Amino acid sequence: MVTVSRRVLLPLLALILVPDVFSVLTPNPIQAGETPSFLLATVAPTERLSPPVTWLDDLEQRLTTYFTKKYPAYDFSPYAQELDRIRGAANLGNQWGAKREMGVFLTMLANHAYGLGDDAAEELAVLSQRIMPDEEFGIVYPGSGREP
Repeated sequence: MVTVSRRVLLPLLALILVPDVFSVLTPNPIQAGETPSFLLATVAPTERLSPPVTWLDDLEQRLTTYFTKKYPAYDFSPYAQELDRIRGAANLGNQWGAKREMGVFLTMLANHAYGLGDDAAEELAVLSQRIMPDEEFGIVYPGSGREP
């Protein structure tokens, strides 16, 4: 029988046991030649990703381009600001706040707030009704015939 000193046995056990222990503790195995500090540098994003395009982006884009060209006499900036408030609430995950702000937006359209004419208000209301997802807000429009 050959005797092995502790100086040889401990490094040998470390080579055998350490990879098994770390593979259980870490979700992603470390590749050969990579150090944890190098992995952190490669995982950190270099640019902020743009948020996905939503129905609010589409509605705001049409409001700021199509409606301002078609109806140059009307001021649509308060409506765009209200859409920004809806987006802010939605980005925070505040569904109730987004619903409330969408109600304010629709009320503004119904009341022709800020001097908005009947023609532009009705066209924007129809567009909003068509674009806005019903399952997200559950708003029933007057005269739409849908039940809540």
